[in-house]
Amino acid sequence: MATVITSTAVGHPDDESSSIGYAAATGRACLERAGLAAADVDVLINIGVYRDSNIVEPSVAALIQKRIGINLDYLHAADKRAAFSFDLMNGAGGMLNAVQAARALLTTDSARRVLVVSSDTHPSKDPGKAGTGTFPYASTGAAMLLERTDDARGFGRVFHQSLPGAHGVNGYLPLKEAGCEGRNTIVVDRDADVLERMLDLAVSSARRILAAEEAMDPDGAQAALDRTLLITSQPSPDFAARLTKRLGLASDAAVTVEGLRGDPHTSALVHGLEQAQGAARLAGHDRILFLTVGAGLTSAAVLYHLPEGTGL
Repeated sequence: MATVITSTAVGHPDDESSSIGYAAATGRACLERAGLAAADVDVLINIGVYRDSNIVEPSVAALIQKRIGINLDYLHAADKRAAFSFDLMNGAGGMLNAVQAARALLTTDSARRVLVVSSDTHPSKDPGKAGTGTFPYASTGAAMLLERTDDARGFGRVFHQSLPGAHGVNGYLPLKEAGCEGRNTIVVDRDADVLERMLDLAVSSARRILAAEEAMDPDGAQAALDRTLLITSQPSPDFAARLTKRLGLASDAAVTVEGLRGDPHTSALVHGLEQAQGAARLAGHDRILFLTVGAGLTSAAVLYHLPEGTGL
């Protein structure tokens, strides 16, 4: 029994650049691709971090659920099925944390389908402020629909790792300096060496998870990478390319997300997957290594086993 990806969708900057709008639009598109209605979703998990006007309450997941229209009046629905939604925030690693939560819900029959949505935007909703030196994240969103299957494909165990030392990246609202502009203000600080530390952690995480699956020493896991496509977080435009070089792989072994200004952050894995599918890059691989590195510094990694052919 495994958790599989049924469909995905991604969003791109528009005039509004609303994080809630991105999440709702990609969630609806994801369901449409799967041939499902909003009422078919049992649980919605929102992993977005940077949101419209720095909203804290109510739960952003509830606002997204309402915008999509997921079982809002279940008492009057034919099957009277309620839907649950919640926020799960862990930066770039949020998507894989959501996979863990979804698997627990699906394997215990607590849910039939889990919709994970992500989105980040500058709190001012000004697209011109995204992907800049002061706010490095792209204004975008994504969605992934998860279900259960009884075959051998799907997600394996999610592995976590951390490095000691400084957090590397800090996003915060300086209330005193922001004054009455607090709803439109955010500060993101990155340590000067954070990308090198992230690469160190990514290399270690990739080797550890492959070694665990292949039951071998981490140094002997190199051959297993040849059958694996890497889809990673994208803290810099060249992060994926630098990671493949550090791992001693071909330059096309990892997906570099293109077409966005800035780090896609919580949406990076879905953007990478959509790009890989669009370019037919799943062919020739028997699994995907989803790997994220973010503030902490922490990493999350999981192998997704592909069926024969090029689908998910």
